[in-house]
Amino acid sequence: MSKGVVFNNTNYELSNLISDVDSGIIALPDLQRPFVWKDKQIRDLIDSLYKGLPAGLIILWKVGDNSEFKPIGFDKSTTPNRLVIDGQQRLTSLFTIFTGKKVLDKNYKSRLPRIGFNPLTEEIDVINSSKEKDVEWINNITEIFLDKRNVRKTYIKSLKEKKPEIAIDEDLIEDNLDRIADIKHYPFSVLELSSDLDPEEVSEIFVRINSKGKVLNQSDFILTLLSIYYDEGRVALEEFSKGCKNPSVDGEFTSYNRINAFPDPEHLIRSAVAYAFYRGRLKYAYLILKGRDFENRITTKELRDTNLEIFKEALGDVLNIVYWQDYINLISSIGFINYKDLISSQVGFYVTYALYLIGKIKFKVDIYELNRIISKWFVFSQLTQRYSGSPESIIEQDLISIKNTQDFVDVLNNIMDNELTNDYWNITLPQRNMVSSRYNYAFKVYNASLIYKDENILFSHTKLRDQLRPDIKSPKKSIDKHHIFPQNYLKKQGLEQTQYNQQANMIYIEYMDNIRISDKPPYDYWPMMLNLLNENERHEIEENYQEAYDLPYEFWNMEYNEFLTERRKLIAKSIRKYFEML
Repeated sequence: MSKGVVFNNTNYELSNLISDVDSGIIALPDLQRPFVWKDKQIRDLIDSLYKGLPAGLIILWKVGDNSEFKPIGFDKSTTPNRLVIDGQQRLTSLFTIFTGKKVLDKNYKSRLPRIGFNPLTEEIDVINSSKEKDVEWINNITEIFLDKRNVRKTYIKSLKEKKPEIAIDEDLIEDNLDRIADIKHYPFSVLELSSDLDPEEVSEIFVRINSKGKVLNQSDFILTLLSIYYDEGRVALEEFSKGCKNPSVDGEFTSYNRINAFPDPEHLIRSAVAYAFYRGRLKYAYLILKGRDFENRITTKELRDTNLEIFKEALGDVLNIVYWQDYINLISSIGFINYKDLISSQVGFYVTYALYLIGKIKFKVDIYELNRIISKWFVFSQLTQRYSGSPESIIEQDLISIKNTQDFVDVLNNIMDNELTNDYWNITLPQRNMVSSRYNYAFKVYNASLIYKDENILFSHTKLRDQLRPDIKSPKKSIDKHHIFPQNYLKKQGLEQTQYNQQANMIYIEYMDNIRISDKPPYDYWPMMLNLLNENERHEIEENYQEAYDLPYEFWNMEYNEFLTERRKLIAKSIRKYFEML
């Protein structure tokens, strides 16, 4: 951390903050990024300002005088000298309320918050249909900030015409409208951080100050850099992310995908940084994009321009819709058809996308060999949670190994061979990684393997694939995760939740079959369910239940713990067979 005082504490009048954001002096990238606050939160903020209550600290980071900075936001003509580090949602809320300019919601739809004011009662609230029809309410508080005199005139006239029974105190209405308009003079406490600080130091300061313990990611700083030096790239990231969430119209080929992978720009930045610079630590990527020479420890415009060109080309490949859809189709083809329900490591998904591009474009690996190795790597990374927790050092290590080789496929195979030993398959996976429900990532890979093998749901003709597709929408669940040894049956034996909710005790069955089974033990419900089937169906299950569903031989006669031990072994064996088939 830098020595000495690294901040300046001051007050900003709210109108000056809004003006500086609107002109671009203060850079607020969230004007182009999804706005997550709900209207009730905006209402509470406005209400606090109206009542003169504290509204939190805003943190700005000085970037100094830099004529090379590009404007951020709405058609700016001024270059920014401060970046918003904390307070983006509050400033975005106030900006849209004061100016009437729309923001993007989490689905990338433009909207205006609907906050109203009742000058008679001094209530501030979200406008609903009943308030909208009530002439006592001003439906859009923004109008007061833009033209208070006209609002007052229109409001009083409407009250007299539609509610003549009300005794109108025009002075009271005037005073209350003045109080709303005077919010613009509210003194916001602002902490301005020195331009000498680096992103890691800024992040540390932020965490120490922020009582909620929110962490600033390096990707936040990279997005800020893009906003300054390469705004077209930031816009492209936002548009790609937006396209992933919105189905295409008129058959247009877009980033929307069938597994419902909805990346944030941060995810795609990780893919682009890994692909462009073979870097897993986004801290280094930030410094690279800023033009840092690690050997001489200096930052230069020439190096920044060079690295930015490399990044631009890489980002173009990452956001290439054909490459993206090919990757999505590959992941879907190996059973991971639902991003939310089957993919446990988001970082693993986007790192593997970078590896796919590296193999395809930089190493020009044969497409069939590429698909094979990426399929195996994806399963490997999900199964071992290689990129979970604090993964950046592992990502960096993998990328350096690839960068320093002539054989892309050989490097990945060697890493997998060193990790997926016989001990892993026979001991680690069944005896540790499937003992607790906490390790559900192994079970997700297992379910993907069942989809890959096109298995039916137990006691049913329905394919598991057809029930876990993300486009299936139903008011009622058609399938359930069934406890093979029902939980109430085990509860009666004195077992606790961590014991009966074992992954090895789970299997998908149809909802109505789960109702039929209820709390019956396996030795009761197994013959009952088989008797509901026709002769051919019954015979098929009797012959194949071990192989198709990885159920131990005559499991219904086993003690519960014996069953768990044997089924874990069968599931691990099944996952290994699936992995080796890819």
